[in-house]
Amino acid sequence: MKINTHIIIIVSCLIFFGCSSSKTAEKSPVVKSGKKVELSEQDKMKYDFMFFNANKERMIGNYQLSAGLFLQCIELDPSQPTAYYELANIFDLTNQNKEAIGYAQKAVNLDGDNYWFRFLYAHLLQKSNNIEEAVKQYQILSQKNPHNIDLLYNLAGTQLYSGKYEEALKTYNKLETEVGISEEISLQKQKIYIKLNNIEKAAEELEKLSNKFPDETKYQGYLADMYLVNNMPEKAFEIYKKILEKDPNDPYSHLALYEYYKNKGDKEKAAQEIKQVFENKEFSIDTKMQILLQYYAQSESKTEIKQDAYDLSKLLIQTHPDDAKSYTIYGDFLYRDKKLDGAKENYLKAIELDSSRFALWSQVMFIESELQDFNGMLKHSKMALDLFPNQPLFYFFYGISNIQNKTYQEAIDYLELGKDFVVSNPPLLAQFYANLGDSYYRVKDHKNSDKYYEKALEIEPNNIYVLNNYSYYLSLRGENLERAEALSLKANELEPNQPNYEDTYAWILYKQGKYVAAKEWLEKAIENGGKNNAVIIEHLGDVNAKLGNIEKALELWIKAKSLGETSELIDKKIADKKLYE
Repeated sequence: MKINTHIIIIVSCLIFFGCSSSKTAEKSPVVKSGKKVELSEQDKMKYDFMFFNANKERMIGNYQLSAGLFLQCIELDPSQPTAYYELANIFDLTNQNKEAIGYAQKAVNLDGDNYWFRFLYAHLLQKSNNIEEAVKQYQILSQKNPHNIDLLYNLAGTQLYSGKYEEALKTYNKLETEVGISEEISLQKQKIYIKLNNIEKAAEELEKLSNKFPDETKYQGYLADMYLVNNMPEKAFEIYKKILEKDPNDPYSHLALYEYYKNKGDKEKAAQEIKQVFENKEFSIDTKMQILLQYYAQSESKTEIKQDAYDLSKLLIQTHPDDAKSYTIYGDFLYRDKKLDGAKENYLKAIELDSSRFALWSQVMFIESELQDFNGMLKHSKMALDLFPNQPLFYFFYGISNIQNKTYQEAIDYLELGKDFVVSNPPLLAQFYANLGDSYYRVKDHKNSDKYYEKALEIEPNNIYVLNNYSYYLSLRGENLERAEALSLKANELEPNQPNYEDTYAWILYKQGKYVAAKEWLEKAIENGGKNNAVIIEHLGDVNAKLGNIEKALELWIKAKSLGETSELIDKKIADKKLYE
């Protein structure tokens, strides 16, 4: 019966390669270089068949099967280096560096004259950070292949990486004789000379490039930059001037001269140079932004450069009118200087150009809050919500703008939604709760109003706004007056001599029938700035009425009416000379 040899080979391969590739590498026989194994004709055919199939499996990505077949080739004839080389390639592809190096070394030991065997070995050594040995292998290859450009590049790069600067220079010089003067080689040599602190030689390399490519002003720019870094500003200055003779609009030279004149203290010339930079439409707006950010930081303490910062900001808008960054940075300057209307205008222009920036929208909201522009806040917070539906800040602003517009149910709906998006921000959550407390009070849902005020105080027990409002609303309802008294007293302790807080506390005392104490607190409120507050004056009139001094009460009611903002009962109190509650 005829046996299918191909099936036997594949099955035995799978059995053999069931162990790890590292174990297989260790069990590979040590082969002495030059020892030839004589194979029978049948074994030669078997070897060729396995080698062919190993390559086929490698090409289609079956690396384990391929490696198993190559290992069988080695068992059959350990004197053939190619199988070791192919195994090294497979282990390199599968990131098994130790095994790859071992097999590559065996291939080199068997055939040290083969370029690809030694090149792979050098590459693997370099990859595994064995730089010293990699350099040796590249040097051997270079000696045998002195005109191989790729090899020289690899050798130079490895020498440079290992800190062998002098040797790297020699290799780059060899490269230069092969390919001529080039940017890559000259710039690498220049960097090496700088590391060796040989500025003169480094300059020669850049001058060589500049002479070779006279139309490329960038090499002169590199040279000038190098002089600047190495504290040779006068040499740099001369080069920048030459560059501008060839290219008057070169922004890098103008920028360098701006720094030069600024360091010299020549403000007028520095201003001329930086203006040239900002007028150049091709020059990066991001670099211009960095310059303006320096002005932003410095102009806080140096007010004399503030106008320069404004001029450059306006120039940036003229040069880049379609970029949101131009309006953003100008808005930042205006906002810092409390020019809120101008800041808002520029932020909104930036949003027209790029509506995806959360920070711009939030800045607009904060400005509208400061300006008390609640109509603007209502409009823009709703627009922002459409773009950022998961951002609690915009729910908050939309909520409070609705409170100001007295659309309380709308405020409640959005504040309830927004609070659930607050993450790791207790102060903001407390603000949500406080405004929900206000809103629910306005729709006469006192249960929810009290609940949210209490929640706000759990987060911020010293929140003056909540302490005062919550206690005042409790007093108006005549409910839980002991709690109201404690809250109001705390508000007055935290922020004494505030007439509104003193009035709240007095009214709570009044509701408890403590008229004498209430009168004392109302008189304190008037002394502390409440003399023109109609509510405080009317309350003091009510207290006097309770204490039997109706004439004084009438006098105070009349005064309160003249100030406006009184209760609905004020006319009846005055007409009947009697207290109504």
